[in-house]
Parts: sequence; structure tokens; C-alpha cells
Amino acid sequence: MDGFTRHAVILFLALRIGDFVNTAAGMWFVPKYVKPEDIGAVLPITSFATFLSLPVFAFAMTVMKESACLAAVGERGRIKSLLSGVFVAVAAATVAVLCVTAVLMPRFLGAMRVSDGMAGFLVVAAAFLGCVAPVYTDALQSLKRFRSLAAIEVGGSVVRFLVMLAVMPVRALAGYFAGQAALPVFRIAGSVFMLHRDMSIRAEPFWNRNVVRRMTVAFGLILVYQAMPMAASLLEQSMIRTALPSVDSAGYYMVSRFADFLHYLTFPLLLVMFPYAAAAARKGASTCPYVIRCSAVTLAVSVLMAVVYAFFGEELLSLMPNGENYIAYVKYMPWLVLINALTTCQVFYANAEVSAGRFGFLWWFAPLHLIYMGVLLLGVRFFGSLSLPMLVICFGVISVLRFLFSGIAQFSHAGVPSLLIKGENSSQGSI
Repeated sequence: MDGFTRHAVILFLALRIGDFVNTAAGMWFVPKYVKPEDIGAVLPITSFATFLSLPVFAFAMTVMKESACLAAVGERGRIKSLLSGVFVAVAAATVAVLCVTAVLMPRFLGAMRVSDGMAGFLVVAAAFLGCVAPVYTDALQSLKRFRSLAAIEVGGSVVRFLVMLAVMPVRALAGYFAGQAALPVFRIAGSVFMLHRDMSIRAEPFWNRNVVRRMTVAFGLILVYQAMPMAASLLEQSMIRTALPSVDSAGYYMVSRFADFLHYLTFPLLLVMFPYAAAAARKGASTCPYVIRCSAVTLAVSVLMAVVYAFFGEELLSLMPNGENYIAYVKYMPWLVLINALTTCQVFYANAEVSAGRFGFLWWFAPLHLIYMGVLLLGVRFFGSLSLPMLVICFGVISVLRFLFSGIAQFSHAGVPSLLIKGENSSQGSI
């Protein structure tokens, strides 16, 4: 068993130990404690808070890309200098994001018909901390400290479960997001502890004008890469909440939980793939094998689960609290899991390209999402409202297009301009 497969299995097993928390929250705690008219608000307010935290999330990915390149050549002392500067920058970004959030979040909560102010504060905290935590966990990831990362994920899942169990019976929606915030807090604390050994070594010079310039350009490109799908997701979830009856938005939430199981599979694959793809690109090797392996596993599992949902969807949904009230939405379950799978394959490709410092895919990626969002907005403008079947069809079309474009780009670079950002030791050009 090679290193990539071994590390993927370790993380998969560790993350699956904690999956009962996500399952309990999404499929048991939420429908049991959250009022039906509020269930449909969970996804859009989470998407909105995550979108506000986008700069921090993009910065974390920029740092991961840089530290993965340094780790590939054994530059531990320079990694320490990188992280020291990053921690200061994150503190400054925290203040800026919180100021913007204080102005925008109350208005959005009103539009989503959520009156629990405490839930609004906690959803921002959960989303922001969730974007800050990768700054720390990505350092472990780039150093291939996957056993430490696995221990943190298991411990964080237990803490999140205990917080939800204690708070949700009293304040349902606020308790849900309190649990969501507890996980990144534990990730940050655990990562700092696990990185103590690596941060105790002697720092070597890293920051200079060229490094700042390279990381600034990379940050801008990664920001565009992350902003497009996040904005599209926010628009999708907002339309489901505002353009559809509350029962439809709640029904979508309930059945979409069954499609989100793919995250449990693909998250460890993404965690492991990034540093391996970065190391391969650093050596001039192709990142394609990693993308194909991850995509093949994802597609195989999603097709299998789509068949299961097609035949046993009603029985599975009935196991959830109040699940029998949403039987009419079971028909969407197989399609949602396939939509998620195709989108995930595109994410594998794009993340591999980012790890290699290649951003040529943005030439098709950005316009595709802009056109998609424009179509959704025009649809509401001309039709007045959109039905859930129409929205699911839209989700399917964009997922197929993402998959096709990324597949074509993966195997053919003809006619696609290349934006390259490489480290100082690379023989290739940089911008």
C-alpha cells in the first residue's frame, strides 16, 4: 500500500468515527428540535456566513499551497517563518470580517425569516472559525502529519456532539451552530498543540518582496476560484428558502442530507491529495493520476448509493424524526447524490491544479459560474418564482458542465491560457 493510499485510509477511518455526529445533527437533532419552518434556513445562512469568511478561507488555501511546496523539499525552518507571519495576518483579517458581518448578517437573517439573534451570532462564529481552522490544520496536512490530523478530527467530533447534545434541547437553532463552532475551535487548539514540535525548530528566512508578491497573486486567483462556487451555492440556497414555500425548503434540506454523505468520503481524499499533488507538480510529474483515482472512487460509490436511494429512499427517510412528512421529496435523492458526485470530481481537478500553481482553468471556470448565476436570476425575474424541480434541473446542468469542462481540461491543454505560480526553485515561469 503506497503512502497516498495508506494516509487516505487512515484519515477515512478517523473521520468516519466522528461521522455519527454529523449524522445525528443533520438527520436527527435538526428535524427533532428545530421547528419545521426554520429547517429550510439552516443551509442558506450557513452559505452566507461562509461566503463572508471567504477571504480567510482563500488565504488558508494559499498558505497550504505554499507550505506544501516547502514541505516537499524539507524546508521546515522556512515553514515556521511562513506560519508565524500567517498567524499575524489571520488576526488582522478576523477584525475586518467581523466588522462586515455585524452590518450584513442581521439583514440576511431577516430575509431568511430567522428571528433568533443568538443563532445569527453563532452561525457567523461557526463559519468564520471554520475558515480560520484550515490555516492551522493545513499546516499539518502539508507536513503529511495525517495521524495527528486524524486524532484532531475524532476529538473535535466528540466535542461537537457534546455541545449539541447539551444546547439544542434548550435553544435548537443556536445549539446547532454552537456545535458547528465547537469543532473548528478544537481543530485550532489541537493543531497548535500538534505543531509545537515543528514550530520549536530554528526559523529560517522566508518573507521577502518576491514571496509576498507571489502569495498575493496566488491569493487573488484562489479567491476568484473559491468565490464563484460559493456565490453560486449561496444564490441556490437563498432561492430555495425565499422562492419556494417553507415546506419545500424543509423537504429539500431533509433529502439533501442523504446526498451530503459524499462529503464523508471525499473530504479525506481531498486532504491527502493536495500535498501529494503539490509534491508531484514540484518534481514535474503529472497530478492526473491522483485526480482520476479520487474521481473514480467517488463516482462508483455515488452510483451505488443512487441505486439504493431509488429503491429504499422512503424507508431511509422514514427513520428520521418527522421524516414521513417529506416522503414526497424522496424522488430527488438519487439525483442529488449524482449531482454532488459530478461537482466533487471538478473539485478534485481544480484543487490539484491549485496545488500545482496552475490557474488556467479559471478562464472557463469563472465565466461558467457567472453565466449560471445570471440564468438563475433571470429565471426569477421572468417567471416570478422557480419550482423545486426546475432548481434541481439547474443544479444538474451546472454539475454536468463543471464535470465536462474539467475533464476536457484535464486531458487537453490546447487553447487554454496558462496562469502559473511557482516557487522560487521552479524552472517554470511565474506571474
